Amino acid sequence: MRKRIFRSIVALTVLCLLFVSAFLCLIFYNQLSFTVRENLQQRAEIFRESTSQTVFETLAAAEQPDIRISLIARDGEVIYDNRSAAGTMPNHLDRTEVGEAIEHGSGASRRFSETLDEETYYFAVRLEDGNILRLSKTTSSIFGLYIESMPTVIGVIALAIIVGYLFAGNLTKRIVNPINRVDLTAELTSPYDELIPFVKTISQQKEHIDQQMMELKNRTNTIEAIMDSMSEGIIIIDPKGVVISVNKSAASFFEIDTVEGKNILELFRRADLIENARSALNGTRNEMNIEHGDNVYRVYFSSVKNSGAILLFLDITERVNVERLRREFSANVSHELKTPLTSIFGHAEMLNSGMVKEGDEQGFYKQIQDEAARMIALIDDIILISKLDENDASDFELLECVDLKAVAAEAVSALRQKADDKKVSITLSAEPVEMKANHSQIFELFQNLIDNSIKYNKQGGKINIELGFADDGRVNILIADTGIGIPENDKVRVFERFYRVDKSRSKSTGGTGLGLAIVKHIVFTHKGKIHLDSVENEGTTIQIVFDKT
Repeated sequence: MRKRIFRSIVALTVLCLLFVSAFLCLIFYNQLSFTVRENLQQRAEIFRESTSQTVFETLAAAEQPDIRISLIARDGEVIYDNRSAAGTMPNHLDRTEVGEAIEHGSGASRRFSETLDEETYYFAVRLEDGNILRLSKTTSSIFGLYIESMPTVIGVIALAIIVGYLFAGNLTKRIVNPINRVDLTAELTSPYDELIPFVKTISQQKEHIDQQMMELKNRTNTIEAIMDSMSEGIIIIDPKGVVISVNKSAASFFEIDTVEGKNILELFRRADLIENARSALNGTRNEMNIEHGDNVYRVYFSSVKNSGAILLFLDITERVNVERLRREFSANVSHELKTPLTSIFGHAEMLNSGMVKEGDEQGFYKQIQDEAARMIALIDDIILISKLDENDASDFELLECVDLKAVAAEAVSALRQKADDKKVSITLSAEPVEMKANHSQIFELFQNLIDNSIKYNKQGGKINIELGFADDGRVNILIADTGIGIPENDKVRVFERFYRVDKSRSKSTGGTGLGLAIVKHIVFTHKGKIHLDSVENEGTTIQIVFDKT
């Protein structure tokens, strides 16, 4: 803008000087022409009443170097000329000024010589004796006048350009600086009245842009907040495969500090994943499973038209584990049910075919009864743990204030005969402890833990049950026995469904392999924590902690 203003001022100055010079030359030329004509007319009029002799004597005595004087007879013959020999000059009767003087007493004309680039002014008067006196004066034409004045004009223009250059630069700064000092970040004010409409338009556009930027920023922040709060990982890549956006969940997937700006080839070394990403960039939607560490992800590759592709990582570890547990559960249930059913079927077949000796029937009936009881206990445990899995509140009592000491005493009483048969002593040390819980589930918890402590105890062993509050006010349950204990390698798996440390021993004791799995479920349902500590051949201690409610 500054250069344009500067060039405009200089160009305007030069054009103005050229125009003024041409205009002044025209004025001077017209003034000169008028002066020459007036001078010739005045001199000629002096001799209007004179004769040719008088004119000749007067003009001969006076020097007229700038004026040409001619005496012309009435027939057009030149009698005298102060510039040329009269005898050599042609007849002048056809000259305009001469004809007008003969007819009207005076005449004037001017003629232009293109060869000499000059203009001659003529004025003629008829004398007393009838002859014609003609005076003429030659001057430069207007073009010649221009040529003559050109050096001066060029000099003046050069001087004006130099002066204009200096003043134009200063003037340009004075014009532009107020505009440059306008603060676009603050409230706009016009440095010139002429710019007020322009400034108003800019202010309106600035407010509109600021509003759009604010909306865009809010929308961006919202999208980023949504993406960062998502547990699913999202990676957006451009058409060249370069990562342009990644949320926190996806960023934690990689072991490098900066993911954005890197090519997808740098992040993954799996050929199938890279191939699916390329297919998505070409418009083909795909999906696949990948394993990363202990987790399993379902990756969806979606194409974004003309913008790249989106990779969505869904953590399906839990679903995969659930599917695996369901398969294992189904297999274990089938196996656990098949064994007693096979035993029942075998004993019944032998009884039905008469292969049992007389007097041995009761033993077979007892075996069938025991296997059926084991099946019923197994089915009851399966139903219970299934309900716990589904968290079916309609099948359980609502939470109520439960006296843990009373529930523990109830479970001990229910298992007293079983403990006495094995000569296992049970000690209950408890202070009044109440918490909001499901009564039937808490009873199931105590019953399973005490039953396990009896089953896997030594003959004449001990069980110690302690109830109370921990130092931080939480409910603390401690059940310790002097049983066979659990090997170190099996501690992490004893809470799994159908897992038995010694399968042959567990079946002989009538265990279903679901007791501790049910206990763990009940503890987690009540938002508690369970901890197992066991030493093989010395005993097992299980500690459960509930938040006080």
